Amino acid sequence: MRAFVFSGGANRGALQAGATLALMEAGIFPDMVVGSSVGSINAAAVACYPTLEGVRHVSQHWRSIRREDIFPGNPLAAAWRLLRGHGSLHTNHALRRFILQLLTPTRRRFEDLLLPLYVTATRFDNGELHLFGTDPRERIVDALMASSAVPPYLPPYRYRGNLYLDGGFVSNLPISVAIEQGATEIWALEIGVDALAAIPSAGLRSTLARSVETLMRLQMLQEVELVRSLQQHTVTIHHIQMLHYSGMDLRDFRHSEALIDLGYESAQLYLNERRQLPTVALPQPTPRRIHIHGRIQDAAQRQRHVLQARAEALRTLWQRRSSQTVPVEIDIGPSAQQHS
Repeated sequence: MRAFVFSGGANRGALQAGATLALMEAGIFPDMVVGSSVGSINAAAVACYPTLEGVRHVSQHWRSIRREDIFPGNPLAAAWRLLRGHGSLHTNHALRRFILQLLTPTRRRFEDLLLPLYVTATRFDNGELHLFGTDPRERIVDALMASSAVPPYLPPYRYRGNLYLDGGFVSNLPISVAIEQGATEIWALEIGVDALAAIPSAGLRSTLARSVETLMRLQMLQEVELVRSLQQHTVTIHHIQMLHYSGMDLRDFRHSEALIDLGYESAQLYLNERRQLPTVALPQPTPRRIHIHGRIQDAAQRQRHVLQARAEALRTLWQRRSSQTVPVEIDIGPSAQQHS
Protein backbone atom coordinates (compact mmCIF):
# COMPACT_ATOMS: atom_id res chain seq x y z
CA MET A 1 0.00 0.00 0.00
CA ARG A 2 1.39 3.36 -1.05
CA ALA A 3 1.06 6.36 1.28
CA PHE A 4 1.78 10.04 0.77
CA VAL A 5 2.94 11.60 4.07
CA PHE A 6 2.74 15.38 4.33
CA SER A 7 4.77 17.21 6.99
CA GLY A 8 3.88 20.45 8.72
CA GLY A 9 5.25 23.73 7.43
CA ALA A 10 2.63 26.50 7.74
CA ASN A 11 2.60 28.83 4.70
CA ARG A 12 5.21 26.64 2.98
CA GLY A 13 2.48 24.08 2.25
CA ALA A 14 2.57 25.29 -1.36
CA LEU A 15 5.77 23.24 -1.70
CA GLN A 16 3.78 20.05 -1.18
CA ALA A 17 1.20 21.06 -3.76
CA GLY A 18 3.95 21.36 -6.37
CA ALA A 19 5.62 18.09 -5.34
CA THR A 20 2.32 16.18 -5.42
CA LEU A 21 1.64 17.52 -8.90
CA ALA A 22 5.02 16.24 -10.11
CA LEU A 23 4.48 12.79 -8.59
CA MET A 24 1.05 12.37 -10.14
CA GLU A 25 2.29 13.54 -13.53
CA ALA A 26 4.84 10.73 -13.23
CA GLY A 27 2.02 8.23 -12.59
CA ILE A 28 2.56 7.94 -8.83
CA PHE A 29 -0.77 8.03 -6.95
CA PRO A 30 -1.41 7.26 -3.26
CA ASP A 31 -3.63 4.60 -1.71
CA MET A 32 -3.57 6.48 1.62
CA VAL A 33 -2.66 9.99 2.80
CA VAL A 34 -1.31 11.09 6.19
CA GLY A 35 -0.68 14.66 7.29
CA SER A 36 0.26 16.97 10.11
CA SER A 37 -0.47 20.70 10.50
CA VAL A 38 -0.67 22.31 7.03
CA GLY A 39 0.22 18.89 5.66
CA SER A 40 -3.09 17.62 7.02
CA ILE A 41 -4.90 20.21 4.88
CA ASN A 42 -2.98 19.15 1.77
CA ALA A 43 -3.56 15.48 2.60
CA ALA A 44 -7.30 16.06 3.00
CA ALA A 45 -7.40 17.89 -0.32
CA VAL A 46 -5.72 14.93 -2.04
CA ALA A 47 -8.17 12.53 -0.35
CA CYS A 48 -11.00 14.65 -1.80
CA TYR A 49 -9.41 15.05 -5.24
CA PRO A 50 -7.08 12.01 -5.78
CA THR A 51 -6.52 12.85 -9.44
CA LEU A 52 -4.10 14.94 -11.44
CA GLU A 53 -6.82 17.45 -12.22
CA GLY A 54 -7.76 17.58 -8.55
CA VAL A 55 -4.21 18.42 -7.48
CA ARG A 56 -4.08 21.17 -10.08
CA HIS A 57 -7.23 22.55 -8.44
CA VAL A 58 -5.49 22.49 -5.03
CA SER A 59 -2.47 24.26 -6.50
CA GLN A 60 -4.74 27.05 -7.72
CA HIS A 61 -5.98 27.53 -4.16
CA TRP A 62 -2.40 27.97 -2.99
CA ARG A 63 -1.66 30.48 -5.75
CA SER A 64 -4.61 32.67 -4.80
CA ILE A 65 -4.35 32.50 -1.01
CA ARG A 66 -3.77 35.75 0.89
CA ARG A 67 -2.71 36.45 4.44
CA GLU A 68 -6.19 37.55 5.56
CA ASP A 69 -7.64 34.26 4.25
CA ILE A 70 -5.96 32.53 7.20
CA PHE A 71 -4.73 35.24 9.59
CA PRO A 72 -7.23 38.13 9.62
CA GLY A 73 -6.58 41.50 11.20
CA ASN A 74 -3.71 43.99 11.18
CA PRO A 75 -0.82 44.24 13.71
CA LEU A 76 -2.82 46.54 16.00
CA ALA A 77 -5.72 44.11 16.11
CA ALA A 78 -3.34 41.24 16.89
CA ALA A 79 -1.70 43.21 19.71
CA TRP A 80 -5.11 44.17 21.09
CA ARG A 81 -6.10 40.49 21.22
CA LEU A 82 -3.09 39.73 23.37
CA LEU A 83 -3.72 42.64 25.69
CA ARG A 84 -7.31 41.47 26.17
CA GLY A 85 -6.06 38.04 27.23
CA HIS A 86 -7.07 35.98 24.19
CA GLY A 87 -3.70 34.23 24.09
CA SER A 88 -3.35 34.19 20.29
CA LEU A 89 -2.59 36.75 17.62
CA HIS A 90 -5.53 35.74 15.42
CA THR A 91 -8.86 33.95 15.59
CA ASN A 92 -9.28 30.65 13.76
CA HIS A 93 -12.55 31.59 12.01
CA ALA A 94 -10.86 32.45 8.70
CA LEU A 95 -8.93 29.16 8.70
CA ARG A 96 -12.19 27.27 9.15
CA ARG A 97 -13.75 29.06 6.17
CA PHE A 98 -10.69 28.30 4.04
CA ILE A 99 -10.82 24.60 4.90
CA LEU A 100 -14.53 24.31 4.14
CA GLN A 101 -14.01 26.04 0.78
CA LEU A 102 -11.20 23.65 -0.09
CA LEU A 103 -13.22 20.54 0.72
CA THR A 104 -16.08 19.60 -1.57
CA PRO A 105 -19.64 19.92 -0.13
CA THR A 106 -20.02 16.14 -0.34
CA ARG A 107 -16.76 15.43 1.50
CA ARG A 108 -17.36 16.51 5.10
CA ARG A 109 -16.62 13.34 7.10
CA PHE A 110 -13.81 10.82 6.90
CA GLU A 111 -16.20 8.20 5.56
CA ASP A 112 -16.95 10.49 2.57
CA LEU A 113 -13.35 10.63 1.33
CA LEU A 114 -12.08 8.74 -1.70
CA LEU A 115 -8.85 7.74 0.09
CA PRO A 116 -8.10 6.84 3.74
CA LEU A 117 -6.90 9.96 5.60
CA TYR A 118 -5.07 10.14 8.94
CA VAL A 119 -4.34 13.40 10.75
CA THR A 120 -2.16 14.05 13.81
CA ALA A 121 -2.87 16.55 16.58
CA THR A 122 -1.38 17.26 20.02
CA ARG A 123 -3.41 16.97 23.21
CA PHE A 124 -3.04 20.28 25.06
CA ASP A 125 -3.43 18.74 28.53
CA ASN A 126 -0.77 16.02 28.31
CA GLY A 127 1.21 16.59 25.11
CA GLU A 128 0.27 13.20 23.65
CA LEU A 129 -0.54 12.42 20.04
CA HIS A 130 -4.17 12.17 18.97
CA LEU A 131 -4.89 10.48 15.66
CA PHE A 132 -7.93 11.49 13.63
CA GLY A 133 -9.23 9.20 10.91
CA THR A 134 -9.83 6.03 12.87
CA ASP A 135 -13.48 7.04 13.39
CA PRO A 136 -15.09 7.42 9.94
CA ARG A 137 -17.96 9.50 11.37
CA GLU A 138 -15.72 12.34 12.58
CA ARG A 139 -15.79 15.62 10.66
CA ILE A 140 -12.72 16.41 8.61
CA VAL A 141 -12.79 20.11 9.50
CA ASP A 142 -12.40 19.30 13.22
CA ALA A 143 -9.30 17.22 12.53
CA LEU A 144 -7.69 19.88 10.31
CA MET A 145 -8.47 22.71 12.74
CA ALA A 146 -6.94 20.75 15.61
CA SER A 147 -3.85 19.76 13.64
CA SER A 148 -3.24 23.36 12.44
CA ALA A 149 -3.65 25.20 15.76
CA VAL A 150 -0.10 26.52 15.98
CA PRO A 151 0.55 28.89 18.92
CA PRO A 152 0.78 31.80 19.36
CA TYR A 153 -0.67 32.54 15.91
CA LEU A 154 -3.89 30.54 16.36
CA PRO A 155 -5.68 29.43 19.56
CA PRO A 156 -5.96 25.81 20.70
CA TYR A 157 -8.90 24.04 19.10
CA ARG A 158 -11.61 22.65 21.37
CA TYR A 159 -13.11 19.33 20.30
CA ARG A 160 -15.27 17.02 22.40
CA GLY A 161 -14.23 18.66 25.64
CA ASN A 162 -10.47 18.66 24.95
CA LEU A 163 -8.07 21.27 23.61
CA TYR A 164 -5.70 20.43 20.77
CA LEU A 165 -2.54 22.02 19.36
CA ASP A 166 -0.64 21.70 16.10
CA GLY A 167 0.11 18.06 15.25
CA GLY A 168 3.68 18.96 14.37
CA PHE A 169 4.65 19.14 18.03
CA VAL A 170 4.38 15.35 18.37
CA SER A 171 4.53 14.03 14.79
CA ASN A 172 5.54 16.58 12.20
CA LEU A 173 6.40 13.97 9.55
CA PRO A 174 4.06 11.12 10.57
CA ILE A 175 5.79 8.26 8.79
CA SER A 176 5.22 5.90 11.72
CA VAL A 177 1.47 6.56 11.51
CA ALA A 178 1.50 5.46 7.87
CA ILE A 179 3.42 2.30 8.77
CA GLU A 180 1.01 1.43 11.58
CA GLN A 181 -1.89 1.84 9.14
CA GLY A 182 -0.37 -0.70 6.75
CA ALA A 183 1.74 1.33 4.31
CA THR A 184 4.59 -0.55 2.64
CA GLU A 185 5.68 2.25 0.29
CA ILE A 186 5.91 5.81 1.61
CA TRP A 187 6.45 9.08 -0.21
CA ALA A 188 7.37 11.55 2.54
CA LEU A 189 7.01 15.18 1.47
CA GLU A 190 9.01 17.10 4.06
CA ILE A 191 9.03 20.89 4.23
CA GLY A 192 12.59 21.40 5.45
CA VAL A 193 14.41 24.41 6.85
CA ASP A 194 17.49 25.83 5.16
CA ALA A 195 19.29 27.28 8.17
CA LEU A 196 22.10 28.62 5.96
CA ALA A 197 19.56 30.77 4.13
CA ALA A 198 17.95 32.22 7.23
CA ILE A 199 16.42 35.66 6.97
CA PRO A 200 18.31 37.77 9.55
CA SER A 201 16.02 39.51 12.01
CA ALA A 202 15.92 40.02 15.76
CA GLY A 203 12.24 40.98 16.00
CA LEU A 204 9.49 38.98 17.64
CA ARG A 205 8.11 37.96 14.24
CA SER A 206 11.34 36.21 13.21
CA THR A 207 11.90 34.78 16.69
CA LEU A 208 8.47 33.16 16.71
CA ALA A 209 8.97 31.71 13.23
CA ARG A 210 12.41 30.28 14.06
CA SER A 211 11.16 28.84 17.38
CA VAL A 212 8.32 26.97 15.70
CA GLU A 213 10.64 25.76 12.94
CA THR A 214 13.18 24.46 15.49
CA LEU A 215 10.57 22.47 17.42
CA MET A 216 9.17 20.97 14.24
CA ARG A 217 12.60 20.13 12.85
CA LEU A 218 13.74 18.32 16.02
CA GLN A 219 10.58 16.23 16.07
CA MET A 220 10.92 15.45 12.37
CA LEU A 221 14.50 14.24 12.84
CA GLN A 222 13.34 11.86 15.57
CA GLU A 223 10.66 10.47 13.25
CA VAL A 224 13.14 9.92 10.41
CA GLU A 225 15.62 8.18 12.74
CA LEU A 226 12.82 5.98 14.03
CA VAL A 227 12.04 4.50 10.63
CA ARG A 228 15.54 4.50 9.12
CA SER A 229 16.39 1.08 10.53
CA LEU A 230 13.06 -0.29 9.28
CA GLN A 231 13.49 0.91 5.72
CA GLN A 232 15.88 -1.74 4.46
CA HIS A 233 13.84 -4.61 5.90
CA THR A 234 10.17 -3.87 5.48
CA VAL A 235 9.19 -0.48 4.06
CA THR A 236 10.31 1.54 1.05
CA ILE A 237 10.58 5.20 1.99
CA HIS A 238 11.03 7.94 -0.60
CA HIS A 239 12.09 11.03 1.33
CA ILE A 240 11.66 14.26 -0.64
CA GLN A 241 12.96 17.21 1.35
CA MET A 242 12.06 20.68 0.11
CA LEU A 243 14.10 23.47 1.68
CA HIS A 244 12.94 27.06 2.11
CA TYR A 245 14.18 30.23 3.73
CA SER A 246 14.14 30.05 7.51
CA GLY A 247 12.69 32.85 9.61
CA MET A 248 10.07 33.99 7.06
CA ASP A 249 6.85 35.10 8.75
CA LEU A 250 4.47 32.15 8.87
CA ARG A 251 1.67 34.46 7.72
CA ASP A 252 3.39 35.61 4.53
CA PHE A 253 1.81 33.99 1.46
CA ARG A 254 3.33 36.23 -1.19
CA HIS A 255 5.76 33.53 -2.34
CA SER A 256 3.27 30.69 -2.88
CA GLU A 257 3.73 30.69 -6.66
CA ALA A 258 7.50 30.32 -6.35
CA LEU A 259 7.12 27.65 -3.65
CA ILE A 260 4.84 25.56 -5.87
CA ASP A 261 7.50 25.65 -8.60
CA LEU A 262 10.23 24.79 -6.09
CA GLY A 263 8.26 21.82 -4.76
CA TYR A 264 7.61 20.60 -8.30
CA GLU A 265 11.30 20.84 -9.17
CA SER A 266 12.35 19.09 -5.94
CA ALA A 267 10.11 16.10 -6.68
CA GLN A 268 11.23 15.95 -10.31
CA LEU A 269 14.88 16.01 -9.22
CA TYR A 270 14.25 13.11 -6.84
CA LEU A 271 12.48 11.11 -9.54
CA ASN A 272 15.28 11.71 -12.04
CA GLU A 273 17.92 10.59 -9.54
CA ARG A 274 15.85 7.55 -8.59
CA ARG A 275 15.62 6.40 -12.21
CA GLN A 276 19.42 6.15 -12.28
CA LEU A 277 19.53 3.74 -9.32
CA PRO A 278 19.18 -0.06 -9.64
CA THR A 279 15.79 -1.52 -8.74
CA VAL A 280 15.66 -3.40 -5.42
CA ALA A 281 12.89 -5.88 -4.70
CA LEU A 282 10.67 -5.01 -1.73
CA PRO A 283 10.46 -7.85 0.86
CA GLN A 284 7.07 -8.92 2.14
CA PRO A 285 6.35 -6.89 5.30
CA THR A 286 3.66 -9.01 6.95
CA PRO A 287 5.86 -11.31 9.13
CA ARG A 288 7.57 -8.31 10.72
CA ARG A 289 4.46 -6.17 11.30
CA ILE A 290 4.22 -6.93 15.04
CA HIS A 291 7.94 -6.29 15.46
CA ILE A 292 7.64 -2.91 13.72
CA HIS A 293 4.70 -1.89 15.86
CA GLY A 294 6.64 -2.74 19.02
CA ARG A 295 9.66 -0.69 17.99
CA ILE A 296 7.50 2.29 17.16
CA GLN A 297 5.74 2.06 20.51
CA ASP A 298 9.07 1.76 22.38
CA ALA A 299 10.41 4.85 20.66
CA ALA A 300 7.20 6.72 21.44
CA GLN A 301 7.58 5.87 25.12
CA ARG A 302 11.14 7.20 25.15
CA GLN A 303 9.91 10.48 23.64
CA ARG A 304 6.91 10.85 25.95
CA HIS A 305 8.70 12.79 28.70
CA VAL A 306 10.13 15.19 26.12
CA LEU A 307 6.72 15.81 24.59
CA GLN A 308 5.12 16.36 27.99
CA ALA A 309 7.82 18.90 28.86
CA ARG A 310 7.11 20.76 25.60
CA ALA A 311 3.39 20.76 26.35
CA GLU A 312 4.01 22.14 29.83
CA ALA A 313 6.20 24.90 28.42
CA LEU A 314 3.50 25.77 25.87
CA ARG A 315 0.81 25.88 28.57
CA THR A 316 2.98 28.15 30.71
CA LEU A 317 3.62 30.49 27.76
CA TRP A 318 -0.09 30.52 26.90
CA GLN A 319 -1.12 31.30 30.48
CA ARG A 320 1.38 34.14 30.71
CA ARG A 321 0.15 35.68 27.46
CA SER A 322 -3.47 35.26 28.48
CA SER A 323 -2.95 36.96 31.85
CA GLN A 324 -0.87 39.85 30.51
CA THR A 325 -2.44 43.22 31.39
CA VAL A 326 0.32 45.74 30.71
CA PRO A 327 1.09 47.25 27.30
CA VAL A 328 4.02 45.69 25.41
CA GLU A 329 5.79 46.52 22.19
CA ILE A 330 5.20 43.81 19.61
CA ASP A 331 6.98 43.51 16.30
CA ILE A 332 4.65 41.38 14.20
CA GLY A 333 5.57 42.67 10.81
CA PRO A 334 3.81 44.68 8.14
CA SER A 335 0.07 45.01 7.95
CA ALA A 336 -2.24 42.55 6.26
CA GLN A 337 -2.95 45.04 3.53
CA GLN A 338 0.71 44.94 2.47
CA HIS A 339 0.43 41.20 1.92
CA SER A 340 -2.69 41.36 -0.25
